[in-house]
Amino acid sequence: TFVEPLGLLAIAACLERDGHEVRILDLRIDGLEPGLALCRDFHPDLVGLQCNFTTERRRALALAKRLRALLPDAFLVIGGHDASRDPEWFSDPLLDAIAIGDGEEVLPPLAAALAAGRDPERVAGLRLRRGESWTTTPPLGHDRDLDAYPLPARHLGARYAHEYYINFRRPLALLETARGCPFHCNFCSVWKFHESSFRQKSPARVVEELAAIEAPNVFVTDDIFWLDVKRGEELARQIQRAGIRKYFTVQTRTDIICKFPHLVEQWKACGPLAIFLGLEAIDDRGLDALHKKNSAANNERAIEILKGLGVGFTPNFIVDPAWDHADFARLRDWITRMGAYNSGFSVLTPLPGTDLWREASARLTTDDWEMFDIVHAVLPTRLPLAEFYAEYSGLWRHVLD
Repeated sequence: TFVEPLGLLAIAACLERDGHEVRILDLRIDGLEPGLALCRDFHPDLVGLQCNFTTERRRALALAKRLRALLPDAFLVIGGHDASRDPEWFSDPLLDAIAIGDGEEVLPPLAAALAAGRDPERVAGLRLRRGESWTTTPPLGHDRDLDAYPLPARHLGARYAHEYYINFRRPLALLETARGCPFHCNFCSVWKFHESSFRQKSPARVVEELAAIEAPNVFVTDDIFWLDVKRGEELARQIQRAGIRKYFTVQTRTDIICKFPHLVEQWKACGPLAIFLGLEAIDDRGLDALHKKNSAANNERAIEILKGLGVGFTPNFIVDPAWDHADFARLRDWITRMGAYNSGFSVLTPLPGTDLWREASARLTTDDWEMFDIVHAVLPTRLPLAEFYAEYSGLWRHVLD
């Protein structure tokens, strides 16, 4: 998986709307040195760095160090999911500020303040460096109508567009139709980031944005697609009326599929469909431990519904470091019984900003952020570590054989 920086495209659109000249550089594609040269030549007054994943922390600060040397007078701000959920960690003298929350609400007023020579202390959603100390401005709310934002500035990322993909689907674009999540899974920080809010774009706005996407493959970034069933129905109708067909990949819950299978059928008419299912566990006890608010029966029934409809699905499971050999065997047996051979597996990982972090961070076995990639064990394992990894890799071999 290698996807476009949709958040940056959305923020850039707001900045362009306000009259600022903007560039987006994807250093994953340009490479570090060529990307830094492009940044130097543009000579920006404000540089925004993105850190969405905990694994990127050290790399983000290393990049900030290079940028500080290259552009000593530029204002450096970092944002993104990981920076927002743990801004204290990012309070480094290399940076001038950390953006906390939705970038569309932070960066435009920050850019306006800097352009006017004003102190950004009145800009909400910032952690600001003041010499050797830091101060935090008032928090953002989560009540802004998502339709009020301009369409993402995809023209600024057009030269990279052919590089983005998920699995074998390329080129691929991201589409956000809603933001936030009302559920409180203990391993997830999405609901924390959005303070349990859930906002949706109107069907008309989504179709407008979808019509501007050239890529044939679209991944819908909503954490739970079809949470609003009536809206999901209307959105499918409007997409069909607009004559838009894409290969859609979406994420949703199995209880929604069980209650409203007609939604899946309706969306099949919008183009080929693949569904990511965060099943997480194969029994109710495991689901309850994760605060999933779902049932194992729903998981199994949803898979049978999708099989009957001929819709592709990718279940994902959370592997607990406390598992023994029998737990791994139970999961393999379940996959065999259900024919769920497209499954994926994540190691239970306490990420900063989650309830799980609060509960388990004292037991961490490493402080190497690169290990927090949900495929390494950062908590003590019940099995000897080599045996745990042998069992974990065996799950992948089981679904690939």
